[in-house]
Amino acid sequence: MRSLPKRAGAARIWLSRFGWAALAIGTLMVAAAPDLVELPEPEAAKVLSRATYQPDTGEGGEVSLPHAIYPRTSEHPSSVRYLIGFDLPNAPDKNLFLFIPSINRRIALVFNGDAFFGFESSELWTGPLVSASVMVRLPRLGIVGRNQLTVVVDTGPFAAPAYLSRIYLGTEAALAPSYKLRNFLNNQLKTMALAAQLLLGFGLIVAYFFRPKDPLFSWLATFTVVGFVVTIGLFMGWQPALQRIQPFTSVLIPSMGFLYVGVALALINRPPPNALRLVAIAAPCVLLPFPFIDIMFTRVIWATSVVAVSIATFVAAACIIAWGAFWKGNIDARLMLAPSFLLGWFAVRDAYVTANLPEHTFNLLFPYPRPLWLAFLTAVLMRRMGVSLNQFDRANETLAMKLAEREEELAILSRQERIEAARVTREQERQRLTHDLHDGLSGHLVSIIALSERAGDKSTEQAAREALNDLRLVIYSLDLGDRELPLALANFRERLIPQLHRLGVALDWSIVQLPEVSGVTPGNALAILRILQEAITNAVKHGPAHKIAVRGTAAADGMFVITVENDGHPFVELHRGYGMANMRRRAGQLHGSLKVEACRGGTRVTLLLPSCLPDFEG
Repeated sequence: MRSLPKRAGAARIWLSRFGWAALAIGTLMVAAAPDLVELPEPEAAKVLSRATYQPDTGEGGEVSLPHAIYPRTSEHPSSVRYLIGFDLPNAPDKNLFLFIPSINRRIALVFNGDAFFGFESSELWTGPLVSASVMVRLPRLGIVGRNQLTVVVDTGPFAAPAYLSRIYLGTEAALAPSYKLRNFLNNQLKTMALAAQLLLGFGLIVAYFFRPKDPLFSWLATFTVVGFVVTIGLFMGWQPALQRIQPFTSVLIPSMGFLYVGVALALINRPPPNALRLVAIAAPCVLLPFPFIDIMFTRVIWATSVVAVSIATFVAAACIIAWGAFWKGNIDARLMLAPSFLLGWFAVRDAYVTANLPEHTFNLLFPYPRPLWLAFLTAVLMRRMGVSLNQFDRANETLAMKLAEREEELAILSRQERIEAARVTREQERQRLTHDLHDGLSGHLVSIIALSERAGDKSTEQAAREALNDLRLVIYSLDLGDRELPLALANFRERLIPQLHRLGVALDWSIVQLPEVSGVTPGNALAILRILQEAITNAVKHGPAHKIAVRGTAAADGMFVITVENDGHPFVELHRGYGMANMRRRAGQLHGSLKVEACRGGTRVTLLLPSCLPDFEG
């Protein structure tokens, strides 16, 4: 049995290792898949892979397609022409189409001297991060023999290289499948990625206004706003309407990288240093003069610096998240580990591809993992919100429990205060009544006794003494407290002995075995004393008894018993009297019982009562 926890712990460790291994394999497969999977080339199409390169700044020459034009620190062409000649051995019976799988600039096309595709027909997405696929129909059927195709590329005043892939010539049926696939991957999928990025980013900006003091939300909001501006330049910066602002949006790219480092630190609950904020502000300020100088030399330095800083910051952010995931065990960092790695990996990969054109196809993948990164970040924020809501619910439950406990305590205190106030009021009234009875009625009875003794009126004297004794019994009972029943019985015994002695009646009193009785109040104590007084009075009057025995003992089930025995005549209950009825009534009010029975040589009265007397004011 003791080995079960060890086995369970070992199973969790192996399951955790398996999960990490699966995550690593899956991430590596996603990272390597774009370069391992090659898109199919069009079948039954003529491949145009040789061209005459003619820049507008000087002499050209023969080149192979694909071809890349890197910026030079000297004079750089603003546009170039590719003259491509090809032969058609037979007259085509269908319209021919031209298919360019990848081009990252605006182009114009001329076929046998007729312009049929102009710069204004180019895609909206023309920027450093995107490339377009073009498929157009030739304006007329080709001629048998030599044909001439001219591709005019608007290279523009940009530091990023221009790229032109191989060109395919064929029928629509032969070219359309490849065009649709590449158009989906290069244009439509990147458009969807951009839309997802804008949508998720807008949600993060809105979330910031609800938690402006949270470091993660503040850094995310700034990162997203800067990312929106940078995205415009990277996706549409080569459009003529945006060419003037594209350099100024590019200077924000290093700032975006430093903000990403701040996001990574905030994600693992590490406060980003103030110096990082200053660097994120200073970086674009340092690069801002370069767009104003606007020569190719400064463009190359500026582009190189932007790319180097961006790669370094994105890789640093991925390392910070990996550190938080592995060494700190941060759950959010573990969720963001794979997308952060892919973001950094594709930044490095795209820089390598751009630096090695045309050996590699111009197919930049950095736009794809960013919406994935934002989607996982949204999941992280939702998890945090769920945790916060659970904590809020638990706090509410705790507060509700404490409030209920406090309300119960206040209710108990209120009841206790009411009971105490009532007790104090009763005590004050009891003291007043005691004093009034003692000073008033008791004094009158003493005067009556004295006058009766002088007048020799024994009957009046006896009645007055009985009334005085009864009054003293009431007065004494008013001063009793809880658990003072033995004291009340002892006082009753002290007052009873002289009376019985004058009558020649012996008293045998023993209440040592009486258990502790709680809930004693003046009312229920007086009721017990009146029952005993009535039992002894009956023994004296109707006995007549010469000896009376009083015993107090414990009984079963939390009860106690007081018995009064006398040696007079056996008990005969008189129906015309009220004494026995009053005794039974008082016993019932105390949740007890009274039993009167004849015994050998006399009568026995048994009073059975609970050890915790009810609150009865009789």
